[in-house]
Amino acid sequence: MRIAHISNFWPNHLGHAHYTENLINGIRANRPTQHVVLGEGRSDAADNERFLCVPCWDRKEDYVDGIVAAAKAQKIDIAYVQYSNDLFGDDNRFPRLLEKLNGVGVKSIITTHSVYPPKWKSKYNPGRTIEAFDRATAEHAACFQVHSARMREDLLARGVDPGKIEIIAHGSKPVERRDQAESRKKLGIPVDAKVVMFFGFIWLGKGVDGLLSSFAKLQKQVPEAYLYIGGYTRLKVFYTRFYMGYLRTRIKALGINAKLWGDYVPEEEVPTMYSAADVVAMPYRQDYSSVSGVVHQTAGIGKLMLCSKISKFDEVAESISEDLLVDPYDKRAWANGLQRLLTDHEHAERMRAKIIKFGEDTAWPKIGAQHVAMHDRLAAGLSASDGKPPTYQPGKPRSTEK
Repeated sequence: MRIAHISNFWPNHLGHAHYTENLINGIRANRPTQHVVLGEGRSDAADNERFLCVPCWDRKEDYVDGIVAAAKAQKIDIAYVQYSNDLFGDDNRFPRLLEKLNGVGVKSIITTHSVYPPKWKSKYNPGRTIEAFDRATAEHAACFQVHSARMREDLLARGVDPGKIEIIAHGSKPVERRDQAESRKKLGIPVDAKVVMFFGFIWLGKGVDGLLSSFAKLQKQVPEAYLYIGGYTRLKVFYTRFYMGYLRTRIKALGINAKLWGDYVPEEEVPTMYSAADVVAMPYRQDYSSVSGVVHQTAGIGKLMLCSKISKFDEVAESISEDLLVDPYDKRAWANGLQRLLTDHEHAERMRAKIIKFGEDTAWPKIGAQHVAMHDRLAAGLSASDGKPPTYQPGKPRSTEK
């Protein structure tokens, strides 16, 4: 069985390169064959034991024929498409790609990390909505692979065949644990501080501004608390530069102990940031179903976390603890939740044990085994979904989004 991944890839760190490589490694832990990456044009050609990378398309062009020709030349049986709207767009090209792949005998698996509200606008015609785009996409795909029950329910509500929707969790990769004191010295953080970290892309939906206000309250309760914002904006345009400047100004105005990294975090520095932290904060404000890669990184190093009570973190409520969820708009609750994790040793250790267990349950080799089972069903002419609850079951979703 020849498996391909249609994605952007190394050395381009924006997008799905990390996820694609982790997925390849997870699948190969169970079935060690070489995979093919049909990479966006900025990807480097490569040929090694794990993968062959063939750059063959560009998101700014009509990428359909280039991808289909490469898939046919590589004799691909199953192709993962690491979908996001910034990579493939939400226009007619993407459904047409899946139709043409199907026409040359390639079964496509759409891995989608977010399911957007059905009435959001798209460029797909007819319809011009996300619902119309998703329905057209599902028509020719063999599978919509999602990470949560909420995402599945949202796709079912817009008419996607249930046999085409398979829930497989986002995997967790072990993160190297470095000396905490040395990590803090390297980042300019006081060694004896109680460190709260935000990590990842920064935009309005991530709730960083609200976190600053909550941290100001926390600092009155825990004077040694320190906030480290290890992130940056994906697009460095005027608006995003203005927002980063605003956050720096607000940190000064609030008089809080905080530092903003403010740029891309190199791969080699990611373990340093996580090792320096006591608690990873995810104060997101997003009104659509998805999951968080930062949750799985945090679980991979066994750090404490506090997250917004929104659908993005259903898996935290169902598989770790509801004690780690807080109303994203309640600044006092955020301050109290962080204080408890930083000062209540017994509570912190209970939560840490649950987080580590979650990381073990969603380790990439275990997730890879679920993907292999799905491949085998598709190869046998069966539905992508076997209709059974996955090994990791997020349970009944719920949300308090505003």
